[in-house]
Amino acid sequence: MRGLDSYRQNRVFSAPNEQVVVMLFEMAITRLESAREAMEGAERGCRVKVAEDFAVVRSIYLELLNALDPEAAPEMVKNLALTYSWVVRRLGELGREHNVEGVNGLIRVSQTLLEAFRHAAEHCNDVAEAG
Repeated sequence: MRGLDSYRQNRVFSAPNEQVVVMLFEMAITRLESAREAMEGAERGCRVKVAEDFAVVRSIYLELLNALDPEAAPEMVKNLALTYSWVVRRLGELGREHNVEGVNGLIRVSQTLLEAFRHAAEHCNDVAEAG
């Protein structure tokens, strides 16, 4: 497993910033889907699994929030900050409620953000290649 962990670390550390953001959203979605599956299953210990997944997603969104640069695009950054903060608050609520539909909502929000950042990352790559 060490080789795989090392590969993943190198992939993240060597990726451009916009690609790292895409990877973070992909991981958030993966962990939200995992939490949803744990909620839907009646397996023992699912609350622990949900809490672990939510903690990872919370960390991802807090990292994204802290990485925002208000001077880059103030209005967009303000909207992203509100969205990221809402996700973090909603995770706390869902941790208490164990509401599958609420998790589905967070997955949809995360997927929308992922697609937007994927598009932006592709555009950045096109601009870099043209320049």
